[in-house]
Amino acid sequence: MNEWKQLYHARKWMKNNETFLPTWHAYVGYKLSLFEVFEKPITAAKAAEKHALDETLLMRWVEVGVAVGHLDAKRSGKVKSKKEVLKYIAPSSSASVGALLKEMMELHIPTLLNYPGLMTGESRMDYQAVDFGATVAETSSYLEKLAFPMMLKYMKKQNGGTVLDIGCGYGGYLARIHEKQPQMNLIGLEVHDGVIQQAEERFDADNQNVRFVHGDFTAYGDGAFQADFVMMNNLLYYFEPKDRGELLQKAATWVEKGGKLFIITPLGDAEHGKAFAAAFNSFMSAHSNLYPLPTSKELKQDGKAAGLKLKQLDPVVKEGGWYFIAFEKK
Repeated sequence: MNEWKQLYHARKWMKNNETFLPTWHAYVGYKLSLFEVFEKPITAAKAAEKHALDETLLMRWVEVGVAVGHLDAKRSGKVKSKKEVLKYIAPSSSASVGALLKEMMELHIPTLLNYPGLMTGESRMDYQAVDFGATVAETSSYLEKLAFPMMLKYMKKQNGGTVLDIGCGYGGYLARIHEKQPQMNLIGLEVHDGVIQQAEERFDADNQNVRFVHGDFTAYGDGAFQADFVMMNNLLYYFEPKDRGELLQKAATWVEKGGKLFIITPLGDAEHGKAFAAAFNSFMSAHSNLYPLPTSKELKQDGKAAGLKLKQLDPVVKEGGWYFIAFEKK
């Protein structure tokens, strides 16, 4: 009986590992632009010769692609990419989500695989935003598309005013706001100077309604800025939990009375996406300069202490445990 149970569990883990193959295949295809290589029917041998690729390894990649449904094998021996992977994985496509695969395969999974060493005494890693900044910014843009309408409904009610984005990154949210509400004054505060330069390129140089400030949020005092809407997106896990209450208190002094403070973050106690939130927390804790996810309970308590009234707490991406939180300054 024990042998049969052992075989059962071996088979179970083999089947679990099988679901990883489509992700691996899509990542390799994205990284090397292989789906574009097979956009038109071509044999693996000719593709390898044309693009200076290892023929044997390309053949293996093709075989997996056919097996998982990413590629079509023709009777002639030629292979063609499916339309869906060309549209949503190929880096040349404007609809590509391949950056998400890159972030997962090059950043998150390698970090989690380091857990045995970390748990037995190896030093925690430093997260270097400069190494993955562009990739994380691109994956964050997927979140922007879902979260932005939640913000916009508040801004439409006011029809004007000033928006301050703390940690604005490449200016994605500000660009969306400017497109829908061009009359609003927009301020982007960002600690990375090179990132600001790219954010500025999204706007006309003579635009008087948009300005970017190079600076660290923590270096400014209470009331350093005044805005009707203040955003703190994807920011809290860069700060220790014990410091977040003070951060919210400072941010609250930058919000006009009756104004709104928006926060987008994964939650450690998310009702939805518990597995992802747990994995994200594991990733954070493997770094010396990243910290556990905030919880809804902590945010409610810290917001109340800062004189903020909770107006909304809703999931943006249920599977990922990402939430949109809106506070109002009393």
